[in-house]
Amino acid sequence: MKIQDQQIKIPQEDGRIFVDMPDGDGHVCASCGACCNHFRVSFYAGEVAGSFTDHALAVPSDKIIMITPVYAAMKGTNQKEARCISFKGTVGQSSHCSIYSQRSSTCREFYVYDEAGQPNPACQTARAAHQLMPLPTLPVAKKQTAEA
Repeated sequence: MKIQDQQIKIPQEDGRIFVDMPDGDGHVCASCGACCNHFRVSFYAGEVAGSFTDHALAVPSDKIIMITPVYAAMKGTNQKEARCISFKGTVGQSSHCSIYSQRSSTCREFYVYDEAGQPNPACQTARAAHQLMPLPTLPVAKKQTAEA
């Protein structure tokens, strides 16, 4: 398995990189869900539907709580034993996000593997908290170089 099989990187105009997972159940997140059930998912309130935007990709307002006048969090993640309201499935078995296309930038920017094929340390932390095996390093596709 290669990095390209696990995540699709989408550069944004502002320099951020959003990460999408391939369709289907073949990627590691489809059998994990630890991050959705470990971290507080907080983000700028402007991403919430009906705030400053009615964009189709905005986070649904019924899925969030306001943390401050400027920051929101996904319901269920602002507590000791976090479980995102949009998480569906069982940690370590099968998982998906019920609002995947409308998820926050925090979720969109959470990557599984870096460019060198190393697992995200935050992902490893969440997996360990749920007694899941750590992710292995993945091979990276070699870049073709022209010889002079």
